[in-house]
Amino acid sequence: MEISEAVEQFLRDCENKQLTPSTLLTYRQRFRVWLQLLATVCKDAKGNHVVVIDLERVTVDYLRQCVQHMLKFGSGSKLGRAAVTDKLSANSVRSYILVCKSFFNWCYQEELIDANPVERLKSPKVPSKVTATFSDEQIHKMLSVCDPNTETGFRDYVILLLLLDTGVRLSELCHIHLENVHPEYVKIEHGKGRKEREVGISPEIYKLLWKYINKYRHPINSDEKAFFIGRGVALQDGGVQQLLDRVKKDAGFEDIRFSAHVFRHTFSKRYKDNGGDTLNLSRELGHSSVRITEIYLQNFGSTEARKDHTKYSPVSGLQLGKYAKQKRPKKRTKQD
Repeated sequence: MEISEAVEQFLRDCENKQLTPSTLLTYRQRFRVWLQLLATVCKDAKGNHVVVIDLERVTVDYLRQCVQHMLKFGSGSKLGRAAVTDKLSANSVRSYILVCKSFFNWCYQEELIDANPVERLKSPKVPSKVTATFSDEQIHKMLSVCDPNTETGFRDYVILLLLLDTGVRLSELCHIHLENVHPEYVKIEHGKGRKEREVGISPEIYKLLWKYINKYRHPINSDEKAFFIGRGVALQDGGVQQLLDRVKKDAGFEDIRFSAHVFRHTFSKRYKDNGGDTLNLSRELGHSSVRITEIYLQNFGSTEARKDHTKYSPVSGLQLGKYAKQKRPKKRTKQD
């Protein structure tokens, strides 16, 4: 059996399990890359090029060669000739490997293969980085570039504050319906993995959201989307990203990451800084377990740790200033 045929069977099974359309789309995109790599970059022990199309011909070594290619050259169509700058991050490659493992584990369970090639396939180590969040100054700056006297400007202003206040995902924001907006919370019906949850909102944000809906939206039905781009067209993921790109440019944020996920990071950090409980935060974020939230919060640790550095540093009590004021001894001359 060819790999592509098995992939279609796997995706059909995923549809029957009612995986979300976005998950299925991601799977299909990842498989397209894997099929392309297996057919173009693999070499046998003698260095001869091998076109891996059949399912039974896939080995862990061929998969490792594909992973190596992703890390060095990326997953673009110009395989083998892509610039080094096109290489995928370790985190992105891990996502490709997860899809690959799900597929071959399924193939093994379905008895389509005699040996499972992903049993010894390891993911690359992901470097730990300090998670980016917005400062108070940056928050005030981004809000100041929105004109609250216009429909678009006021909508953008409300969206930025709603992202900060709730930490919802970009796709969740776009799927908020009017009937799910309540004085104390917003009901998220299209969460990750089709999981519904209630996310609290501040009274100030509810008032702004209510004003936007009643002043500019004039809804006919309660099942309409909350945010529109005008003329009855609901705001989509791409529209929100364009909004964020525009705010980033107008605010002069050239060197900082400005995405919906940074708003999510900022919400999480401020929630914890203000004494919020990790379990409740996990539920608000829509994580499947508290452990995921704990991992999520780990990358904020070094930022918090350095705040007390001066207070506890062994250098702080040395009074180095007195050494700087001491006169240096005169250099000896030949006469001395």
